[in-house]
Amino acid sequence: MSANEDIWQPCIHNIQGIGKERRITILSLSETLQKLEVEKVALTISGFRYCSDFFRSLLTVGLNKISGTSQKQVFIAIEKMLFEAFSSDTNLICVRKLLRTALSSLEKGERNRIGSKRLWNKHKETVSNLLCRLDMHEIKPREEDGKPMFLDLPKECVYNIISKLSNPKDILNLGQACSDLNIICKDSLLWQQLCFLHFSEKQVASLITDDLDYSDINWTHMFHVCKRRFKLTFTEVYGDEVVLCDNCRQLYWRIKGHQCFNPDMAPSKSSITPEQFVSMLNL
Repeated sequence: MSANEDIWQPCIHNIQGIGKERRITILSLSETLQKLEVEKVALTISGFRYCSDFFRSLLTVGLNKISGTSQKQVFIAIEKMLFEAFSSDTNLICVRKLLRTALSSLEKGERNRIGSKRLWNKHKETVSNLLCRLDMHEIKPREEDGKPMFLDLPKECVYNIISKLSNPKDILNLGQACSDLNIICKDSLLWQQLCFLHFSEKQVASLITDDLDYSDINWTHMFHVCKRRFKLTFTEVYGDEVVLCDNCRQLYWRIKGHQCFNPDMAPSKSSITPEQFVSMLNL
């Protein structure tokens, strides 16, 4: 047995086409989900958000295009994701968006549904019940266990970690967690760092009048002014994601890797967004 035989590396071979024409041509949706073990990855902390966005995109554009068997597979995965969110008290906002998208898609697509009305109504009932359970869920404060807490880190570390969040909306949400984090997330120094992280010094300077000192600037306001003026958009950053090997055309999970058919070539891969993944499916 080789050293790599027992490594979990789900993948799909022979992706056809390039760019927007890339397609998984030989597998059905159910087979694709099984081959990439999407349900299993969805329950990991690194893959949860990517899989949630994938399912949201799939439900939005393709729910009335997939078979009853595939529908069951998708809704079972979503239910398991909710229970994982309950268990870890993480990704609750993410899973709420997913459930709302599911319910909306079920309501809008009923006239053109695939499968029996009974099955469709069962899905609606399931999603509605899951949303009710989510509404009743209460996050339990972490009990004292002697282990370090996030706010036990040096202040500089806390600031550095928060400044690495890819979307400032996440910072505002983080500030709602507790009073200490609220103070940090409103700190002018943090927003000053964000200004120079997302915008050039020249862009920021163009909005500062000559009579204004840096110490007098409201950096939170400055950030949002820069965002409006320079049309900043944010790219989602995922812990794990589906990627395509540019050398052997295998689709796989970035963290798990794959056994490339062309190992002598320099490694090269392309990230596949959840929306691109959906467009590749054989629906």
